[in-house]
Amino acid sequence: MTVEVQTPSGPKSGSAVQEHVVWRPRLIPLPGAGGSDWGGGHQTFGEAPFVDLGNGEVLFATLRDVRYNYDREINTIVFRALHIDELRGKRPNAGDASILDDLARARPLNVLDRKYYPQLATFTDMANPKSLVEVSPDNLAARFGQGTTLSKITFQVVDPGTPLTAAVTARFPALAAERGLLTLPPS
Repeated sequence: MTVEVQTPSGPKSGSAVQEHVVWRPRLIPLPGAGGSDWGGGHQTFGEAPFVDLGNGEVLFATLRDVRYNYDREINTIVFRALHIDELRGKRPNAGDASILDDLARARPLNVLDRKYYPQLATFTDMANPKSLVEVSPDNLAARFGQGTTLSKITFQVVDPGTPLTAAVTARFPALAAERGLLTLPPS
């Protein structure tokens, strides 16, 4: 996942390699199935990408929505970014594994539709993990200053052996103890 931001000093980007693991036989529900009926399950490993905007400002694309909104969870976002539903529609007789195998071979790069953006956040003080605040993808300038806009978020399938990104705790030691536990204050 790559996040690209336009700043007054030029474009900046940040990426993270994540692993999305299917732990049930069906990744994609059959027509008419819903919720746990379809027997699918998945889990994400890895960290959220961040963009160093300069002057101590950092933008994070979160992996989980503070409101537990299924549409803004990273797994749902990835499936939409990679157009899983559209692939399924073109090949109704193909098994889920076949679709995933094709994606792994093709290594597509897809721009995420704005309506599926993950929740974005920053810290008002990078040394204080409790200072996490949400940032609107439509108005980065409100938090980061005039001329700062979100350009796009892209997803690309990489080789299965590609190492997961591990830069957050090395770059931001104050966040190490909070890893996986950071939450936004209730809005």
